[in-house]
Amino acid sequence: MAVAASPRTGTTAERPPAPAARMFRLTLPPAELIVHSALPGLREAIGALVHPLFEVTDVEDAESPGVPRLTVTARAADSGPPAPWAAGTAPQLLVHPDGPRYTVLERVPERTVLLRDGEADSAPLLVTAVPATGRVAAEVPDTGPAAVRAVVRLLGTLIGAQLTGRDAVFLHGSAVAVGGSSVMMLGPKHRGKSSLAFLAVTRGGADFVSDDTLVAWAPQPGEPPALRGWPKRVGISKAVLAGHPARHAFERATLRRHGSGTPQVPADAAWSTSPGGRERLFADLDEFTALTGAAVATGSRPAGVLLPLADRDRRGWEIEPVTDPSEALDEALLSGPDLRHFTDYLGLLPRPVPEPAVRAGVLAAFGTLPCVRVRYGPDVNDDFPRFWDEVTGALDLPGGAR
Repeated sequence: MAVAASPRTGTTAERPPAPAARMFRLTLPPAELIVHSALPGLREAIGALVHPLFEVTDVEDAESPGVPRLTVTARAADSGPPAPWAAGTAPQLLVHPDGPRYTVLERVPERTVLLRDGEADSAPLLVTAVPATGRVAAEVPDTGPAAVRAVVRLLGTLIGAQLTGRDAVFLHGSAVAVGGSSVMMLGPKHRGKSSLAFLAVTRGGADFVSDDTLVAWAPQPGEPPALRGWPKRVGISKAVLAGHPARHAFERATLRRHGSGTPQVPADAAWSTSPGGRERLFADLDEFTALTGAAVATGSRPAGVLLPLADRDRRGWEIEPVTDPSEALDEALLSGPDLRHFTDYLGLLPRPVPEPAVRAGVLAAFGTLPCVRVRYGPDVNDDFPRFWDEVTGALDLPGGAR
């Protein structure tokens, strides 16, 4: 579906050949999206940034009843009058101070046309949606990296909107998987969730699930839930890399988030001095797996909850059973503004049918998980395999992590 019909000048022979369109399906159960893209590099970017947390499969036929479809095109230089890439006086929805911002250009019962922009590192998108058909079209002003980033973020919104619309459970937390069973690490910021997940993957033999956002769902009410991570850049503390076998690989790497220069890991940083002084490297998912050799788990079964409490003045660690994890789970649940990246505010897609019974079953299953609180100091970095074996043992995970 084209965003707008525009007169083109010149003959066919005068124009460069159009890039070959590619069609693929994105899936994060129960959400699905068919993408038909003429934007060069989009399919490769999807594979690097979101796979395997989103399943990506090439398809030849887009006619999948009930599955939304996104068509992506790049505006040609000779495509006539310019599109409204700059926001004007039309109504606007500012989702967050850092973006995105939606300028509503047209909104009638049969379709919505809007401009998505307001982010410093991504290009504007001209988006046309026909909710009754589940068809969405996105036009970008060029084919550069900023345009690819903008489309990837729109894809995430369209997948996330299907999940939140059906009442899927989103949590703020880290997780790793041990033999298909996942350990969720929950708690406020600066408690060590991401660092423990990084160490569990690189020194404890666990598979990576997520270091920030988790999604849980079950096929039917009462069935065991499956846990997946949401694709985001992985944050790695510089302090936890001090003395780590992967440190030199990160020092040599050129990470997309950090441009052409490579941040250096301080040789003497054994531990962060304060929450405000924590410094991180940020790696996209493909960069993270390449530098660490980590495997990524999808669809693991939640089997335990870990409540970490990092203390730079403590030596060793203390593991304490928690009989009721409900308070920690309630605090980790994302709702309202926290779901801004996963919410279809303007009704671009057909509204999914909520499934509160499935959500209630997922939350009930979480409430029965074994849970431990762990207070630990910086020497965990050097003695992590023993620490992790004790934690997984306390959670009754068979065979530990290795």
